[in-house]
Amino acid sequence: MVTQSAPAPLGLIIDPDGETVQSLSTLLTDKGFEVLHCSSIAESRAALKDKASATAVAFVALDLPDGDGLELLGEESLLQDHTDVALMHHDDDPARAQRGIREQASYFFRKPLDTEFISELLEDISQEYEQQRTQAGVDDSVAIDQFGMMRGNSPAMRKLYRVVRKVAPTNATVLVVGESGTGKELAAQTLHQMSGSSGPFVAMNCGAIASELAESELFGHEKGSFSGAERRHAGYFERAEGGTLLLDEVGEMPLDLQVKLLRVLETGKFRRVGGTQDLTMNVRFLAATNRDPETAIRDGLLREDLYFRIAQFCLRMPPLRERERDIAGLAHVFLHELNAEHDSAKRFSQDAIEAIVAYPWPGNVRELKSAVERAYILAEQTLEPEHLPEGQIEQAGEYLRISVGESLQQTEKQQILATIEACDGNKKEAAKALGIALKTLYNKLKEYEEED
Repeated sequence: MVTQSAPAPLGLIIDPDGETVQSLSTLLTDKGFEVLHCSSIAESRAALKDKASATAVAFVALDLPDGDGLELLGEESLLQDHTDVALMHHDDDPARAQRGIREQASYFFRKPLDTEFISELLEDISQEYEQQRTQAGVDDSVAIDQFGMMRGNSPAMRKLYRVVRKVAPTNATVLVVGESGTGKELAAQTLHQMSGSSGPFVAMNCGAIASELAESELFGHEKGSFSGAERRHAGYFERAEGGTLLLDEVGEMPLDLQVKLLRVLETGKFRRVGGTQDLTMNVRFLAATNRDPETAIRDGLLREDLYFRIAQFCLRMPPLRERERDIAGLAHVFLHELNAEHDSAKRFSQDAIEAIVAYPWPGNVRELKSAVERAYILAEQTLEPEHLPEGQIEQAGEYLRISVGESLQQTEKQQILATIEACDGNKKEAAKALGIALKTLYNKLKEYEEED
């Protein structure tokens, strides 16, 4: 009896440059990939109509004979979520690189290519492809992988894990972009955990601090530097000494403070408010935002020069609606943790799981966890659909409609308004479910009123 060998993962090269194609073809072949080469956007689109599902990795040159390689990403993309996308260019081009990474790409490589790094990346992708192939057909709706502080088996999360694994040991600044409740701080904690640092992880929520106190909180202040400064105060930079500092909701930071932050990141020096001594910054710097960076820059909320400085790498956190494969598993994890904490053995009914999977979760993982906690409290032994918040039962078949290619700002607006509605107009509860400060929620609602 002849057994058929499993199909090899496909590596797609979209580049007219013969030297680059030869180099990548060798690397791909050595790692067990089938190689497909296209020289233009038109040729690539034709090939992807049949090959998209088999494509494990795609190397895309930005400069192609018939247009910009970025045209293959975003709204018109035929590349699927499970495909790792790497952009290639002869020069550093931060604006195009960040646009590509926000839309679909995971990596940006400058030519000539770093073949050692790419070889390691292909090894990771190949191993994961084999793992998924051997586990095909296995029910993973309950068991769920954990990577650092993050959980998930979905292709979107596995792609994220690979990028985090590569970036964590470096000193690169990282901007984590995603909707509220997607786990941006967990991603930052994972980066810290995998960096090998023995120092602390410290997070500052820029949206929860009054603008007049933000500089003092970030850099610290000397005794007597302003009214009420009765003693020296160590800011977040000092508290994170030797470790990692996360500035969450960085788009809420006052613009004048953004200028000072940029200077600190460029010089490595800062001063406490009212101080005369330069202090040396010794932290790994991370930032996070639930705003679309391009829109925030255009609206004058985020300085473009700061954006390029803090986003050497840009991690996009997938919303839960793009992680359907993870929803039931996460719900079971949260219930298991509650059972362990309270020495109980409660379980979900099948109807409850179906309702949970059907609901779009505009508040993402945070909203799911809150719903499970509520259902756990209400249920005697079995968690049923009626134990879920009413809005989640009613909307289980009525998805929040998000168009492919819709801006993060538009998606966020829908998410915020839907969460307020699900909380019966209670803004305090909505802010809690969304994981943002009440002040931030009111600021966003004010923006929406001005737009209308």
